[in-house]
Amino acid sequence: MSTQASAEPFILVVEDHSKIRAATLARLREEGFAAHGVSNAEDALAFIREQTPDLLLVDVRLDGMTGIEFLRVAQTLLSVPAIVISGQASMTETVEALRLGVYDFIEKPFTRERLLQSVRNCLEHASLKRELSALQSRERHAILGRSTEIAQLKDRIDRVAPTDARVLIRGESGTGKELVAGALHERSNRRDKAFVKINCAAIPQHLIEDELFGHARGAFTDAKYAKAGLFEEAHGGTLFLDEIGDMELTLQARLLRVLEDGKVRRIGETHDRQVDVRIIAATNRDLEEHIKRGSFREDLYFRIASVPVDVPPLRERIVDIALLFACFLDHFCAKNQRRRLTIDPEIFPILESYRWPGNVRELRNLCEQLSIFGTEPITREQLPSMSAETLIRPQAATEILPLREFKEHCEREYIESVLRRTNWNYVEAAMLLDIQRTYLHQKVTALGIRRP
Repeated sequence: MSTQASAEPFILVVEDHSKIRAATLARLREEGFAAHGVSNAEDALAFIREQTPDLLLVDVRLDGMTGIEFLRVAQTLLSVPAIVISGQASMTETVEALRLGVYDFIEKPFTRERLLQSVRNCLEHASLKRELSALQSRERHAILGRSTEIAQLKDRIDRVAPTDARVLIRGESGTGKELVAGALHERSNRRDKAFVKINCAAIPQHLIEDELFGHARGAFTDAKYAKAGLFEEAHGGTLFLDEIGDMELTLQARLLRVLEDGKVRRIGETHDRQVDVRIIAATNRDLEEHIKRGSFREDLYFRIASVPVDVPPLRERIVDIALLFACFLDHFCAKNQRRRLTIDPEIFPILESYRWPGNVRELRNLCEQLSIFGTEPITREQLPSMSAETLIRPQAATEILPLREFKEHCEREYIESVLRRTNWNYVEAAMLLDIQRTYLHQKVTALGIRRP
């Protein structure tokens, strides 16, 4: 969809009055801008499907589709700042234009200085937004951790990111595969281009094809306008296919064809479009096992897995848990406009002994909850109870104990967790444990459990 951008900003002028259009183009070109003019919205839509301008300069009243209607459709095709030229815009049109994010209104007749000042300000504003977005993206894609596993992961990212190699990110759900994909893009030579994401498991299968490849006008019911797919949106940049293991076989075949020749075809069209896109895929499934079962194409696997990158589960990098907990808690306290909460160091051994089946996402969610409901300081009593499965499954680094001591330890931890869950209500805890209340009191005393 996009073409190589020229050195000077490129402006598309949509104006039906030939003299105003010619004068506007002349003023822009005199100031060093590249500019092209069309007389109606239909021609403008055809133009932006082939080339992406840096700015749209649009008259409100056009023959056929109005300028506001054009901007509404254009917004679905690309993200470009716009200035509206208005001679007699209604209040409804003004409100709709503002809703669409129009940068400025220029009233007719306008001076050369008014036009050029608005154009310069709009382009500068758009440039600042892109820079801010890039900085925020780099911050979002920061990978936290001091463990050997994270150091190795960062090193692998740094090595493969500057290349155009296709990457398959493998890891359990919640380990941060999308974060790794973002880091790969931000450290690549495509960092200034689009980073487009799609979760193959979150979108109904019959809609994924339209999302990836787009459609022509009239290709199916309700296809009133042509739509570019995500491959075209990601032209020059990176397309991240999350949970690719959930993609149907028929769609896998179409994806394989694009990876082989770099050409996409919108639904309902008969011609191909060349795209330059780097593919990063991710999965929490064992694709090699799926290949054996016939639910994933082997040829596609070798196309997307040029360089595999494995993201370790949180239980394999317990040295990072304290750092992640503190950083996430500070982040959510600031986000929820709360004073920073201090942390009782006693909770870290508990966090580090937990298995974290939801990985970093589960830890992050816990910190968000504590930032809302937690009290100063954060203590072990504020942590949710651990599951029985977690309590009885020792970590690899746990000290080997005699079986009797280990059973007592597990029993003490489990009973205490149930008591914490019931706010130390012995009647309710005994019912949950399916034992007599008097026996529960005896166990609490024997095991040395104390209410804080």
